[in-house]
Amino acid sequence: MKAGDQHSMSLSNRELMMLSAGLKAYLQIFAAHRAEDGGASHSEDELIAVANDVGRLLWRLEATMAGQAAVEHSPEAVDPEA
Repeated sequence: MKAGDQHSMSLSNRELMMLSAGLKAYLQIFAAHRAEDGGASHSEDELIAVANDVGRLLWRLEATMAGQAAVEHSPEAVDPEA
């Protein structure tokens, strides 16, 4: 991520949880949409790219929500360092 592309904002833990839930729902809906038409609308590569992009964001949100506590990441989360 480029420095010029970064933004700062304050969010409550509740708002972070809502964002995380929304991202997980988006992944499920995207995969279901792709499955409905047998991949005609989105390729497997596109599904993987979306899952990775959203997963990296989920990882960061989950780490932020945990604060100083141990982080237990969701199955959808993707380590941005990996």
